[in-house]
Amino acid sequence: MPTITRLNRRQLIREAAALGAVLAIGTASAKSSTAKPVERRDLYPQGVASGDPDSTSVILWTRRPPDVSRSNRLTVEVAADPTFQRIVAHGVAAIGENTDWTCRFLAAGLEPAREYWYRFIDEKGNASRVGRTLTAPADDDSGPVRFAFVSCHDVTIGAGNAYRRMKYEDERRPREEQLSFVLHLGDFVYEMVWYPEETPGGILRGRRLRDIVRYPNGEKIGKFYVPVNLADYRALYRGYLTDPDLQDARAQWPFVPVWDNHEFSWQAYQSQQVFGGKVRPAQRVKVAASQAWYEFQPARVRKPGAGDAFEAPAVQDVALTTLDERGLGLEPNNLTAVNALKIYRAFRFGKNVDMILTDNRSYASPPADGSTLPAIPIGAIPEDANEILDMGRAYNGGSPPVTLRIGTADVANTQKDAPPQGYLGLEQIAWFKDRLRAAQAPWKIWGHSFGTLTWRMDPQ
Repeated sequence: MPTITRLNRRQLIREAAALGAVLAIGTASAKSSTAKPVERRDLYPQGVASGDPDSTSVILWTRRPPDVSRSNRLTVEVAADPTFQRIVAHGVAAIGENTDWTCRFLAAGLEPAREYWYRFIDEKGNASRVGRTLTAPADDDSGPVRFAFVSCHDVTIGAGNAYRRMKYEDERRPREEQLSFVLHLGDFVYEMVWYPEETPGGILRGRRLRDIVRYPNGEKIGKFYVPVNLADYRALYRGYLTDPDLQDARAQWPFVPVWDNHEFSWQAYQSQQVFGGKVRPAQRVKVAASQAWYEFQPARVRKPGAGDAFEAPAVQDVALTTLDERGLGLEPNNLTAVNALKIYRAFRFGKNVDMILTDNRSYASPPADGSTLPAIPIGAIPEDANEILDMGRAYNGGSPPVTLRIGTADVANTQKDAPPQGYLGLEQIAWFKDRLRAAQAPWKIWGHSFGTLTWRMDPQ
């Protein structure tokens, strides 16, 4: 186990606090657990999870809601063996309503490229299931890096049994060929929820709806419901995490997550929702969505405020009128909402992999206005017209055409006064380029939530 000096410990405490986590750390000598816990998975209904490993630490997570007797404190034990005969780190954290009874630990002082086991124990000795996690290899480790990537699973219309298959196959590989982590590229949840009794036969898209999410507030849009506040988003994550296969996956491997659109709202951009083609300011909903993601994902991200809890900034729902040169709305409430939680970050996995994760939704420009275009299949807009729409007012050195040629028709160029289309925003673009320049590993992996190349074809 790496030696932790007093200075190192102070630095780790500050790092854990910045992440809204409690430090879990041990001494140089491993010892057996003195606890005699009783496993009570029912008291930890969303299971356990780990995430964002580096070579000496990892974030650990669980949720312990109140039962007949309320628990206010959890202890975490991290062991070098599944029977907890060699405890290498431990910590104690308070839990409460302000985090929806979730807690986060930064388990530190660990060895690189090692397998560890962890569990949570309340004051009465009731323990969670045992979770397994792995640290990243050291920066000079030239061994291969093995991981899986996943995304877009709506467990209300299909159980998470793909995770079961992934776990089944991985456990049958030799240890040196098993996965080290799971990269989750977003849509961990889908905020659009159909209620079975309101759907013919309880069937949607040929699948039977699973009644696992009910919004305490919610708003009905057409035939589905969407969250309107923090209580709704928390209910969404709690429901999803009752899926046994998703729980098993999060207990088996550390996850490295980013979000896509459905963690906030389907057709949204920045802090603005879009329903039926109409834009609706939703800064307060955006902040609530970010807080729930933070509370339920063991990610190495920095939240607002100094305590363990996410301190949501106060915002108002205001329309965007002024955009910067890449389409980011400069309205103060929008800037506060989209920056309430910055999830873009970077990791090193041994000598071979630098991984850069970006947020492709919070800073995305408003979508191009296609109101003048004729009815045309997605991706079938002519290439030159696509470029003109993408570049907006910057096309042709700042002299875009007034019209576009689509087949034999000329239509108005609705983007001629708009900034160029973008996804990352100026600040994140600069950060992304800096990380690429600094990356030294042979493999530079960009983890983000949609295809790097757009769908385009030119029938002409």
